[in-house]
Amino acid sequence: MTKVVENAFLSYGHTNAPVKVEVFLNLACPYCATFFEIADQVLAPYIESDQIQYVIKHYDKPREMLLYGTLVNLFFDYNKPERIYEMMKELFRKQSEWSESDSDSIKRMLTEEFGLKEEPDTIDISLKITAEAIKRQVKMVPTVFINDKEFQFPIELDAHALKDEIEKALA
Repeated sequence: MTKVVENAFLSYGHTNAPVKVEVFLNLACPYCATFFEIADQVLAPYIESDQIQYVIKHYDKPREMLLYGTLVNLFFDYNKPERIYEMMKELFRKQSEWSESDSDSIKRMLTEEFGLKEEPDTIDISLKITAEAIKRQVKMVPTVFINDKEFQFPIELDAHALKDEIEKALA
């Protein structure tokens, strides 16, 4: 019996996959941008072959440098996880351009460039993910769980270690 991942609003891959990779991240965090890019490359073949369920949890952590990530998250329609993934890719790629902007400019970018609007339901999702982060004692972003084993990126987990941990979990 495979574990059901809590708060799997942004889930990629098969829910019955033997390996669960969960990441708590924030769009305004530079380390999260690096992890996202690595995970996009390393995890893709495992996701495509139904070996991994990859769950992204945008953690609206109350920290000044992460507030603009929280603002962006409020515009995501969680009913469209594939679209959110592609937007995250783009937003992480352009992070240095928008993350040092101001909130009005970010809102304008989200509405004009991405055609988004504030999504009231996202507040409830954010609160559920925050409650889970507190329960699991997530102190920093990105924090990665591979089948519930916790890793801090980049200290304990880089691209090679991520692949190694996936292979170990699959063995």
